[in-house]
Amino acid sequence: MRIGIIGAGNIARLHVQGLERSGHELVVVSDTDAGRAEALARPRGARATCDVDEFLAERLDLVTVTVPNILHHQVATRVVNAGHAVLCEKPMTRSAADSLALLDLVRRVGKPFFTGYMKRSHPTVQKFVDYAKRIGTPRSGLMRAFHPFPLKEWDRIASELARDPAALRTTVYNDGAFVNSGSHMLDLLLLTAGPVRRVLASRFQRRPGCVTDTMAHALLEMASGATITVECGWSPLTGVGRREDGWDEVLELRGDAGQARLFTTWWDRPDHEAPVADLWLQSTTTRESFNGGSVDYFAKQYELIELALRGEPTPLATAEDGYRVDQLIDNVFAAACDE
Repeated sequence: MRIGIIGAGNIARLHVQGLERSGHELVVVSDTDAGRAEALARPRGARATCDVDEFLAERLDLVTVTVPNILHHQVATRVVNAGHAVLCEKPMTRSAADSLALLDLVRRVGKPFFTGYMKRSHPTVQKFVDYAKRIGTPRSGLMRAFHPFPLKEWDRIASELARDPAALRTTVYNDGAFVNSGSHMLDLLLLTAGPVRRVLASRFQRRPGCVTDTMAHALLEMASGATITVECGWSPLTGVGRREDGWDEVLELRGDAGQARLFTTWWDRPDHEAPVADLWLQSTTTRESFNGGSVDYFAKQYELIELALRGEPTPLATAEDGYRVDQLIDNVFAAACDE
């Protein structure tokens, strides 16, 4: 595939690594910072530009949108209107209303649109999806996403924002832990446990000197009747989690017939870390475990996009999936009782 990228920040580098590993071509990079666009494009023989119109006029099989979250709606809308297939980094937008408007546009234009919940692409996650179908009617569950974050970083961030308050609009810390760290697992929760009937309760915590949430808790009632506990945060603890490396992310579902669990790993270390899924079945009183090995999430995502553009079915997240996650995020915020 011939691929163009809008937004040349840190996440764009992982996308470039993934598309190269999967045998695709980076053709053009666009960013408001010419030097940053050039630094990403030049080593790969791609073209760099600050002119979005020039970028959109290029013949491309896919446009990847990796601008800051707050700009997703604006930029993705422009790309869809230009007639390109799109991979938009998660979250799809920063409000359910904007995501619904973008979803309506995608449906009218008729071009493929993928939301960047790349964890779906891993074979272990797909095995967990299968496990979740075998536990019977879901009754309860837990979604946890805690990622390590040193306390001293909050002082640095607060100082930076004090010097430049306008930077808050585009920094990832404007969205906080629930959106940036929790949204991947929320997508997998909706994929495996079905839709949410209502948010029973939620609460957000914030560090002094920073307006973003650093920890979130919610209690969800699913359409199936299951009750799901959600907890998410940026934590200073470095020795917790399944591998005791600070990454503590798990999705657990319990049903009448069994229990399915998914333990994820650092997504930017695919060469030496891999998620694990397991299944307990009451009928046989046995446990099955699956490890799909080291897979580059981003490379696998681009492999699946190529198949999807050929019309083949894939597990990739669509615009509809992106909207559902953003709707849930808005509902959790709306129900919140802040500290």
